[in-house]
Amino acid sequence: MKIGFIGLGRMGSNMVMNLLEHKHKVVGYNRSQGPTRKLVKKKGFTGAYSLKEVVEKLGSGKKVVWLMIPAGKPVDMALKKLTPLLRRGDILIDGGNSFFEDSVRRGKELKKKGINYLDCGTSGGMEGARRGACIMVGGEKKVFKKVEVLFRDMCVKDGFGYMGSQGAGHFVKMVHNGVEYGMMGAINEGFHAIKKHSKKFGTNLKEVAKVYAHGSIIESRLMSWLYGSFMKENYLDQISCEVPHGETEGEMKKLEKMAPMKVLHEARLMRERSRHGTVCGDFVSAMRNQFGGHKVKRR
Repeated sequence: MKIGFIGLGRMGSNMVMNLLEHKHKVVGYNRSQGPTRKLVKKKGFTGAYSLKEVVEKLGSGKKVVWLMIPAGKPVDMALKKLTPLLRRGDILIDGGNSFFEDSVRRGKELKKKGINYLDCGTSGGMEGARRGACIMVGGEKKVFKKVEVLFRDMCVKDGFGYMGSQGAGHFVKMVHNGVEYGMMGAINEGFHAIKKHSKKFGTNLKEVAKVYAHGSIIESRLMSWLYGSFMKENYLDQISCEVPHGETEGEMKKLEKMAPMKVLHEARLMRERSRHGTVCGDFVSAMRNQFGGHKVKRR
């Protein structure tokens, strides 16, 4: 399949590489030209240096365009420029962290113009984007079916699915993020408990992370990423207790009002408190940096 791909950052560029390895053809655009130029030598990739050029290079026939850009205004701005370039029956896919109510609104607006819109929550970090992601799709099911091959090729086995009507993909991903907050908060809390008493028992945190990450009930990719942090010499020593503000924190506040999610609430507050020096979130920062390349504060 031929697809336009807008946004070649940490996630986007890895997703494009994944698509190319599955023999899809990609017309890629990034606001800064560096990432596009890095990919132009790859077989099956065509560089574009404007949104208009993306659409033109997709050629005739129905078009599929994937957005992998920051949530909020950047998505609305991109749609404002893209929509006049597209025709009835074309498909737009938002694979970023958009708020589900925005996706519902955008879907309705585009439907009036005959343009199909799928909202896709994407999980798995940079590693997943490159080797096999997890994708949650919302929108019209018949539209989902038309591009299902993309999701199948981009994801691990059983790692994608149709979540329901417009907004469902990003809503399910939002809840996923809430669960993720809670898991990361619990891991951080537990490791600080062990660290506090490590001298008493002579416990090595690196050994704890290794064992937790291999065969334990709490074994997970998060634990594996934390263990990877311990494997990097002096990496954790350089990270401060402060967890930088994340793209999804505003959404998490809204989610807490939609359903009783006390674990999420406490995990979010922990991040906020880390910025005031009342709690240490260094292990959360390490995990975020490992799976998503999120910035960390240095000591």
